[in-house]
Amino acid sequence: MRAAGPLGSVIESDGSAIIPGTAYRLPGYQFRAGANALIMLNRIAFFDYRTQKLDDDGQRTLLRWAARQDLGQDAALVAAVADRRERALVQLRRQGHHVERIRAEPEWRLAVGLGNKANAHEIGLSLNGTYGWPAIPGTSLKGLAASWAVDSRAAGADVRRVLGSPRLDLPAPQASATGPASEEENVGVPGAARGTVCFLDAIPAGVPVTVTLDVLTPHVKPYYDTAASESGKPPVPPAEYHNPVPVNFLTVSGAFAVDLHGRDRADVELAAGWLRRAGEEFGAGGKTAAGYGYLAMTAAPLKDPA
Repeated sequence: MRAAGPLGSVIESDGSAIIPGTAYRLPGYQFRAGANALIMLNRIAFFDYRTQKLDDDGQRTLLRWAARQDLGQDAALVAAVADRRERALVQLRRQGHHVERIRAEPEWRLAVGLGNKANAHEIGLSLNGTYGWPAIPGTSLKGLAASWAVDSRAAGADVRRVLGSPRLDLPAPQASATGPASEEENVGVPGAARGTVCFLDAIPAGVPVTVTLDVLTPHVKPYYDTAASESGKPPVPPAEYHNPVPVNFLTVSGAFAVDLHGRDRADVELAAGWLRRAGEEFGAGGKTAAGYGYLAMTAAPLKDPA
């Protein structure tokens, strides 16, 4: 089956794998290491024109490709990108920034970005915007640190200074006759200020992470479908005679490099402490109640190449 749209001239599915179409200009090429997952997942769709629906076999083929090829991660490129990240952080440190690096490794599997589904087949996973490899967004890491800081009742002034303001997860600060505590980096919103710590997207820590095809099996799908409907009709009651409907999704395992930096050493160390405890206790991503996302967080000091 050919892919829908313009890519159909060069990409096909044989029912078990994604293969180059007859018009592909690189003889013998296969979509393996080096294939960009952002294109493979977000730009390819298989449409069954007979049923006028997306083809289920096409979706399964894409998921199998993602798991078999680890989303196109090339070991040499992953190592090169990790080295470039480390050198950039070393340069930041030489310019007066304090840098904290944490090695984050899922104790089992990690499911980040299940709700993204920025593709026709609704395959949700957070991918790096340049390389297409699995990543943990910096925004997710910052939110995780904020959750721990608020839950552990860290000082509100510390949370606002380190993570920025305004914040809806903290009581409003008391007004002061001298004005806001800090007007630096004000962005036009009363009391708004940028945090002192920057959270970078986490990337594979020098070697490819493992991508696994996982499965969720709802047993009362008609109930869930109608309960989420806005038709106004009462949902179909859950019943034992409803057929289980397996739903595949992607998870990852392996080590990620988590990097934070900022001008103030104490603030960066404070944020890193929040993040380490949050990763271990709260877990990152989705399905943490089922054991996904809990992270072993260890310090990984940067090397300073000559």
